[in-house]
Amino acid sequence: FAQDDTWQFGVTIPVWAAGINGDATVRGQKHDVDLSFNDLKDHLDASFSLGLEARKGKFGLYTGVGYLKFSADGSLPGGGKADEKLQFLILDAGVSYQLVRTSSEHPFILEATLGIRYWGTKNELKVKDGAGTVLFDGDKNRDLLDPMIGLRGSQYLTQKCHLDFAGDIGGFGISDNQSDLDWSATGLVSYDFAKWFTLSGGYKALALDASKGSGTSKNGVNIVMNGFLIAAKFKF
Repeated sequence: FAQDDTWQFGVTIPVWAAGINGDATVRGQKHDVDLSFNDLKDHLDASFSLGLEARKGKFGLYTGVGYLKFSADGSLPGGGKADEKLQFLILDAGVSYQLVRTSSEHPFILEATLGIRYWGTKNELKVKDGAGTVLFDGDKNRDLLDPMIGLRGSQYLTQKCHLDFAGDIGGFGISDNQSDLDWSATGLVSYDFAKWFTLSGGYKALALDASKGSGTSKNGVNIVMNGFLIAAKFKF
């Protein structure tokens, strides 16, 4: 965005080829999670992500949504079958304020951000015997809302090419989880093909470490979603 006292708006469409690394704890039992993007895409049913931004002068508003739906099925002894579905929703919203903007030909811009991040998952499991009779059909919803603080900025290499970065951290056990740490980091190379269009490519990591309970009742996740990111931004 150019420095302007009129309202400006942006719509970002990202494509993120992320894998998942870490571990998950269920009823006190820890299990390693190591899935590449190729592993995940074989079970991917739906994917959607979008970012929105509004800015006036040094002040800005932003929000973003990411949705993923996976499914898997497997055979059980005796001819039975198990079908599992996982839905994953991440929402971000907050405000930004410009701290630094140099007046050089290739300016450096730095902003502070303050917002919230919502994590929501829904896991569905259906088990049938060999005759097709449903033995179990249930689902489990989990929700987590974290306050986030961060920095983001750009260093212009030319009038149209710039390096962009963003990072935030939050959680700090403020939710009802006994431990909770939430962070993200992004690095991009961007090119402004027109005043209204920018194309970016780089890498993004998004992490969550949250747990609740203790001993055999402990449940939690400690995962990092990371991979290459391509984003198209439309400005008006």
